Amino acid sequence: MIALEKVSKSFDNGLTYAVREIDLDVRPGELLVLLGESGCGKTTTLKTINRLIEPTSGQVIINGEDTARIDPVKLRRSIGYVFQEIGLFPHINIAGNIGMVPRLLGWPDEKIRYRTIELLILVGLKPDEFKNRMPEELSGGQKQRIGVARALAAGAKIMLMDEPFGALDPITRTNLIEEFAKIQKELELTVVMVTHDVLEALILADRIAVMRSGEILALGKPAELVSNPPHPYVSELLNTPRRQTEKVNRIIRGENRSDL
Repeated sequence: MIALEKVSKSFDNGLTYAVREIDLDVRPGELLVLLGESGCGKTTTLKTINRLIEPTSGQVIINGEDTARIDPVKLRRSIGYVFQEIGLFPHINIAGNIGMVPRLLGWPDEKIRYRTIELLILVGLKPDEFKNRMPEELSGGQKQRIGVARALAAGAKIMLMDEPFGALDPITRTNLIEEFAKIQKELELTVVMVTHDVLEALILADRIAVMRSGEILALGKPAELVSNPPHPYVSELLNTPRRQTEKVNRIIRGENRSDL
C-alpha cells in the first residue's frame, strides 16, 4: 500500500538530516506505528507520505505510484490526516467540518449530509445532538472524534495520525484508542501513526518501527520486538511499561517511594 524507498530529508544544504535513507513498507489494512523519542524523525517521516514535507531524496510510493508525480493537493485529499491539535475550523459547525473535503471534491449536498450522519454514528456521537454544534462547544475527546470523522469523510483508505490521542485525559484516551482500533479493523484502514507512548504503540500496532536519530532501528510485530529486541535502545524503550508497572505494584504493596 505504502512504500518509502531510501527517503531522506536534510536541511542546511545537507549538513543536518531529519531522516536518513528510510526504507519502510506499510501493508494494506495494517496499523503501523512510528515509535521513538521527540526529535527522532517520526513526524518528518509521516509527513513525507502526503507531501506535507518534500523529501530531499528517495521515493514514496502509494499503490504503485510515485507520489512526486501526483498533485500534492489531490494526494492530501485522498489521505486522511489526524493530528493532536485537531485543527477544526472554529467558525464552522461540526457538520461543516466533517463535510469539508467532500465539498471540495464536489460531492452533492445530500451525499455529504448522509456521510456526515454516518460518520458521527461511527465515532459514537449522536448526529442530531452534535451536527450543528460549534467546535468550542465540544470537549477534547469529542473534538478528537470529529477529527477522525473528518479524516474519513471522503472515504480514504489510508490514514496518517500524528500523536492523535496525546492531549487527552487518561480515561478518554483509553476509550478512544479502543474505539479507534475497532473502526480501523472494521473499515480495513491502512494507518501510519506517530507516537512516543510505548504502551499505546504496543496496544494498537500490528507492527512497530522504532526510530532514533532519523533512522529505523527495528521493525516488527510488538511481541517479536519485546521478546527479541535487535538493539539495546529498542529493549530499553519497549521495556518501559513493564518497569513502570513494577513500580506501581511496589507502591500498591506499600513500599517506600524512595526505594523505588
